[in-house]
Amino acid sequence: MTDRSAKSKTDQKSHWDEVFTNSEAFFGEEPSELARISLDLFRQNGVRSLLELGCGQGRDTFLFAQNDIEVTALDYSETVVSEIREKAAKSGLSSRICTRTHDLRIPLPFANESFDACYSHMLLCMELSTVEIAFILRETHRILKPGGLAVYSVRSSFDKHYQTGTHCGEDIYEIGGFVVHFFTEEKIRRLSKGYEILKIDRMEEGSLPRDLFCVTMEKGPVPETWDLEPCEEIEMTDHKTDKEAPEPTPGKT
Repeated sequence: MTDRSAKSKTDQKSHWDEVFTNSEAFFGEEPSELARISLDLFRQNGVRSLLELGCGQGRDTFLFAQNDIEVTALDYSETVVSEIREKAAKSGLSSRICTRTHDLRIPLPFANESFDACYSHMLLCMELSTVEIAFILRETHRILKPGGLAVYSVRSSFDKHYQTGTHCGEDIYEIGGFVVHFFTEEKIRRLSKGYEILKIDRMEEGSLPRDLFCVTMEKGPVPETWDLEPCEEIEMTDHKTDKEAPEPTPGKT
């Protein structure tokens, strides 16, 4: 990682700490629609242990915990990790919610085959390169039990903010202080090594709205190689950089 990219990611971490400090429910009080759909899926598949990546302020975390799922919730913001821990204690859910501060660009601090499922809502579309996202999905594969489920959502290339703001490389744009990595379906399939994709849905969320890809995968055998296949997407040569966005919209739960 270059000094510039390291500084940028540090800036984003500070930015999110400030956002969460200034708003008790930045994304709203209610669980996301993806969480509600995923809860039904988890119930059908007997999920008891769940790893949540990028838990934010816990609106989805508490839905899962209130429905008898033991949730290990990770976020790199110390602010929200402390906040969720306090809320869990007050609501009597400390036995079902374990929180940890963690940077997902380093290996997950869990043993192989530790969880029934992994869930992340708009985490992988933050300021992460394709290589870093592939590493996270590889780590997710490692800690999932055989046949474990992985559910995630990302901002799609159909989103109205795609190619607006300042271009930061790949399909990554800074929009109103938030850095977002937008996904195509081809990218989702390219990043699915080691998994069987069960479905890819599109969903709108929020008043803008955000356009999301919602991906459900099942852990498969370890592939012969984790190297990514060459990208077949056409590299854009005329990115619409510095275009005014409708309003700042983050890519995180």
